[in-house]
Amino acid sequence: MKADYIYFGDSGLTSTSANHVANMAKESVRNVTDELGGVSFYGTTVSLLSGGEPKTAKVGKTTEELDKTYENLSHIGEAHALIAWLREAIKARERLLKEVKDMTLEDYCRDVLGGVEVPKVNMKLEDWLKERGLTMPDINGEFPDVEPAVRRAMGYAISKLYLFCKKFGLTMPDDVEKEDAMTEDEYMAGLSVKDRNRMLLLEAKAAAIGKYIHEDGTFSEERKKLRGVLAHPVGTSGEGANTLMHEFKPTVSLEYVDGMFYRLAAEHRALQAELNGMLAERQRTIEADKQAKAAAYQKACDDHARETSALQDKLNAYLEGERKKLSEYRSEYDQWMTEQKNRHLQLSTDLAVWRLAEANRIAGLGIIIPNELRPVYERINGLGK
Repeated sequence: MKADYIYFGDSGLTSTSANHVANMAKESVRNVTDELGGVSFYGTTVSLLSGGEPKTAKVGKTTEELDKTYENLSHIGEAHALIAWLREAIKARERLLKEVKDMTLEDYCRDVLGGVEVPKVNMKLEDWLKERGLTMPDINGEFPDVEPAVRRAMGYAISKLYLFCKKFGLTMPDDVEKEDAMTEDEYMAGLSVKDRNRMLLLEAKAAAIGKYIHEDGTFSEERKKLRGVLAHPVGTSGEGANTLMHEFKPTVSLEYVDGMFYRLAAEHRALQAELNGMLAERQRTIEADKQAKAAAYQKACDDHARETSALQDKLNAYLEGERKKLSEYRSEYDQWMTEQKNRHLQLSTDLAVWRLAEANRIAGLGIIIPNELRPVYERINGLGK
């Protein structure tokens, strides 16, 4: 720190010399302290009761010696001050040297070079773009700023196309749904009351007549029986004395019955023919509806595929543009990063040179002795000479 330079000048003591003087000052303080500790204001003599010369046991301080007390105390204070100054100066030099050793490139650029920008060798491409007001090209079509949760509900390719359309205000074609073909019930529901009733009536009448004149029907069975009666007008039943004779007498002629049968058969054919015509029309209508809906569905699928393909082409063109943009950005970024690394290397080299020179300069600074401490320094430094 700058305050530490208060202890130094162009000439003065080295740290080794300063430490030596401080140790001598400490020894001087000890000697003077011992002297002050032995003060006494009276003397003592001892002698034997049996006689003989008295012996001096303790000598008290004289007035001249006591007059040196203030001088000795001042010497101790001044010596302690000198020791403190020298010790702090040594610590200050160590701090200055440590500051030089620990100085980072950031500190060097700011404090020594006056605010030079530190090369950003660790800056990522995304941050480099952001610093220039640019965004990272979306080369994969992720569109992170547009409803990313949608991707989980769709297939990846479809969600990507959907988000592309969403981002740029394009219309995604609706999914094609195949319409169900017309059923017989739906056809019947679409007929007029007259036509619907006519079909039901034809079905009912044709069914009634057909059942009646069918080979196993009542009319046909009775017609067969009439032919048998005409061929065998008398018959028997039972056995022995219980045998019964039966005589059969037709109530209508065979010609009349046959005529009615043919008339009913003709009526049945006419009804069935009309009914078949209506049923055929129903089948044709249902089939036509089926074909029309199939064609419409196929057309919708083709249109959907064509529109989707056109959007996909736009998406592909967009992604290609993003990839090209990224390539351009990366080329510029790589060049910038090379410059940053070169500058970083040069500044690091300069810092190493500066550290060595600064450490030598600090090591060469002399520890000054303040004017107030120079007399005590001179006294202590002259000890033993």
